[in-house]
Amino acid sequence: MKIIFNGEPREVRSKRLGDIIEELGGAYREGGIIAVISEKKREELENEFSLKTAKGEAKIKIVREKEAEAEAVPLFHEVYKRFYNEGGRIGWVSEDITAIGPIGTNLSVEKSEHKYKKWDVFFGFGGFDPSMTYLMISKREHEAAYGTGTDAVIGKLTRGRSIVSDLREGDTIEEISPIETKAERSGFVTSDLNIEIEEWQEIFTFAKVKLLREAPMSSEHFLSLTREGVFHVDARSHTYLTSESLKGLSLPVENIHYRSKYYLSVRNKGTEKGKIYAYKESRLPHPSHNVFGEIIQGGELIDYAKSGDTIYTLTEPKWMMVVGKTQKKAEEFFEREHIEQVREGDKDDNAVVVDQEPALTLDIMETRTVKTVGVEEEKVLDMTLFYKEAPKTVWYFKKITGLINRPIGYLKVHFTVPGTLVLFQGNENEAGTLVPENLPKEEVKKGMLGVTNMSRSNRGMMGIRLEDSKEYGPTGETFDGANIVLSILSLSPSTVSFLSKLKEGNMIYVKEKV
Repeated sequence: MKIIFNGEPREVRSKRLGDIIEELGGAYREGGIIAVISEKKREELENEFSLKTAKGEAKIKIVREKEAEAEAVPLFHEVYKRFYNEGGRIGWVSEDITAIGPIGTNLSVEKSEHKYKKWDVFFGFGGFDPSMTYLMISKREHEAAYGTGTDAVIGKLTRGRSIVSDLREGDTIEEISPIETKAERSGFVTSDLNIEIEEWQEIFTFAKVKLLREAPMSSEHFLSLTREGVFHVDARSHTYLTSESLKGLSLPVENIHYRSKYYLSVRNKGTEKGKIYAYKESRLPHPSHNVFGEIIQGGELIDYAKSGDTIYTLTEPKWMMVVGKTQKKAEEFFEREHIEQVREGDKDDNAVVVDQEPALTLDIMETRTVKTVGVEEEKVLDMTLFYKEAPKTVWYFKKITGLINRPIGYLKVHFTVPGTLVLFQGNENEAGTLVPENLPKEEVKKGMLGVTNMSRSNRGMMGIRLEDSKEYGPTGETFDGANIVLSILSLSPSTVSFLSKLKEGNMIYVKEKV
């Protein structure tokens, strides 16, 4: 049977949705929603016609009165094509009417006067002769004898009245045609691969987003959000969907623009900053919204998605982030994208990339060159974050270290007590609402990292213990002043030695254990 698969007509043997995806080898992410759309055949309206001229378009609305239907309306449907091209000239203009034609008809003759309303459209004769039948438009209320009766009125001119008033004898009618309805579409989303698909139904398995050069920071924000290829729908309204995973991150003002249907924006300030919106209907520009992308394929997933759904998402361009890869893997990645790589720091093939310049994908696409900074693998510490026990502190830690939007974060050394603890710079403003959570109880083991909470003057300071302690937390505070946020895995003697040798201003790199 024939279907439309991600915008392309395809012929398939299967009927089950999962089998169709497998048969076509389509892009699909397990658990993601799939949009299934049915479209009714486009049909002509029989009660509205377009009248096109060189000066513009007018519209005629056909009446539905029984007396008119007896003769005039069926005749109009039969002969309207004769009132354009060769027969489509303005043949008669007066203060009262503009008349198109003439053509020949078999309408009966009636010589009495009749009253015509402003913008009535009707058949009338020249010289009471049916072989000189005009399609007439009344430009003002008046009484006259045009050789036909009231049943010759077929409708009203509803649009383009000034255009008709400006027509002169000899002007041409380019076309008269029925106005077509938009094809009626109805659909739903599902993650059930067992449903059966019908002939000519449309299937959309992913949404593709084209990022806008005018909003490089906002685009990178979105690329970070969808790094796993998933847009999670946290809420929906009749005009938009939202994803709140990165709510709370600050962004500069970029590309304040009309938020058209299927465009995306991100809040740049306020309590909702960092929140991403995908539009189902157009909205006006707003100074708090950066418009950064357009859904160029699979917008139907946005139309029908519900709160809690996940949408498999591709971007154009793809995310140019190589932090966390080895220098060799980064090289291979950029070669495929025809981008030049310049190695810095540790240039060995097995060195881990901890930074790149430019950092933003859209800047890389413009410069076509990237510097990748490498370090020995041993200098990147694996860690386990305590999401459940300390959610606010985890968010703070990921925000300060950059782990929110890159695979490897960094900590800058503030102070060390060799063999005891290492303190790292934080941000007291960001830590202003860091309530006590996951406080130490009886003992803090070495390898634990904590953050000084809002109850202390040094709020936001971060630290790692290099030895066990039953009195003080990782930042040197008493137990009620430090939130335990993570533990460093495999804290070997060599790692302890490395941490003990750190000095103020040094950097260490951390990554989350997958």
